[in-house]
Amino acid sequence: MSTPENGRQAEIVRLTKAAGEAAQQGRWDQVLQSYSERGLLLASTSDSVLPTDELLRMDDELRDRIHIAQTLLEHLLAEAQTTKRQVQELRRRLAVQPSQPEAVSIEA
Repeated sequence: MSTPENGRQAEIVRLTKAAGEAAQQGRWDQVLQSYSERGLLLASTSDSVLPTDELLRMDDELRDRIHIAQTLLEHLLAEAQTTKRQVQELRRRLAVQPSQPEAVSIEA
């Protein structure tokens, strides 16, 4: 027989797994939503019925995914900043040295 505690426990695990899957797909708004809902359930659930080891393992995996995503974003932002500086420098140089019109000779 399923008790309300068991139902909440299953829902907590489901929400944790859903957050992990959303993180793999880069859907960070869904990660936040799943953890928000999970937090509400955790607040009303007895610690003694929770699979804490499993939840902690899944939380650690999600934290690792978040760290990897943050590191990647930092790298991409640094590359974008470098490219932006290079483009600005190129524009500055082109503005200083306007191109001369080329003479075209057409012989008949």
